[in-house]
Amino acid sequence: MTVAEGALFGSLVAISATDSSRGVSSLAGAGEPLEPVVVGRRNSLPPASPIFKPIVPSKLNGLGARHGLHHQAPTNGNGMTNDRPVELSKRTTEAKESLKKAQIVCFDVDSTIITEEGIDELAQFCGKGSEVAALTKEAMGGSMTFQEALKRRLDIIKPSQRQIREFLKTHPSIISAGVKELIEQLRKNNAEIFLISGGFDCLIEPVADALEIPLCNLYANRLFFNYNGSYAGFDTTQPTSRSGGKGEAIKQIRSVMAGGVGTGADKVVAMIGDGMTDLEACPPANMFIGYGGNAVREEVQKRATYYVTNFADLLW
Repeated sequence: MTVAEGALFGSLVAISATDSSRGVSSLAGAGEPLEPVVVGRRNSLPPASPIFKPIVPSKLNGLGARHGLHHQAPTNGNGMTNDRPVELSKRTTEAKESLKKAQIVCFDVDSTIITEEGIDELAQFCGKGSEVAALTKEAMGGSMTFQEALKRRLDIIKPSQRQIREFLKTHPSIISAGVKELIEQLRKNNAEIFLISGGFDCLIEPVADALEIPLCNLYANRLFFNYNGSYAGFDTTQPTSRSGGKGEAIKQIRSVMAGGVGTGADKVVAMIGDGMTDLEACPPANMFIGYGGNAVREEVQKRATYYVTNFADLLW
């Protein structure tokens, strides 16, 4: 590498997760996205401190009232209150028992691990909230693929590195009530924890750090930037950038956990999330637990075998 090349390389900032198992991070220069290159874990951005949300009366109160649902606010044996509409929950005791058997537990991130939808919050921050909301509504009608919808939303937002830095500083993620306790319990039960998200790794990394989840256990989308920090696109090779990607990510996780040999079919995998992409990841996951503590997707609640509105219900 020449001195000039070294200076250019040193001036680039990769706003993407580093994955020691996959070993790639995305950079861009000279006005064009570069191919993924092997680098160390990035630490160019100061981590935004996520806010841990206590288990208190939730946003679902209004939803429960609209549907005529009854609420309860007892402690659940863990000293935590639960004020969710209990009728939305399904087979919580069985969900808890099934989760005890899981050796790999994969969590969705937006509206599951955290209370918000990252891309919507970023769009609002960049002044493109209404445009992205309109496109999201259109995409939900089935008029475009997941990857096309992701591309079109990003083409609207065009987030720069500077905007992402400011967003991380001013909009720390709020971690859902009970998540930290559940993850600690699963670790004590010798389960490996993964995050699988259709969101962006640069926004999720602080959350993973706060929950002590290694970045090699994060599967999410990566953004590309030009040499001047402007938005240049996203990594379409990531499984989470397309339909069925979460299931593909779980297959990759099985392979990694099996030492790269075979399918790791002997591992019991649980997927926990709020959306259809999470539900559709089972199979290859052995079980799916729907979560409605932040947002209730009616079709997911209807089709899920297990459904909880409070992570405290999964503690044993």
